[in-house]
Amino acid sequence: METNFNFDALLGKKYAFYGVCDCKFKLDKVIYEAMEDENDGYRSMLGCVIAKEPEDGIFFKSPIANVWLVYEESDCDDNYKLIDITDGHVWLRFGTDNTDDYYPYFVFEYSPKEPKK
Repeated sequence: METNFNFDALLGKKYAFYGVCDCKFKLDKVIYEAMEDENDGYRSMLGCVIAKEPEDGIFFKSPIANVWLVYEESDCDDNYKLIDITDGHVWLRFGTDNTDDYYPYFVFEYSPKEPKK
């Protein structure tokens, strides 16, 4: 399926989140994959986000959260985040971080919630 689309058009909307598999994540009925830029030499940064085939990956059958998709940019990083609408928990952060504003690196951090006691 790997479609060419504007991922930023999805920002600011609410989605059902089904979890993460490798560098893929599922929002509503669509699976997305964050891809490193293959053409950046010895450095690493987010290249693009593509839509994948519905069966590409293993995800929960039911949503584990409802999230907002947001983009945050600062002097040192450019990241997308999936933020839980009920408590602000950041489930997933992906994009490009920088060390000393010189060495960019690809980041894909999945942070599941701690089990309830």
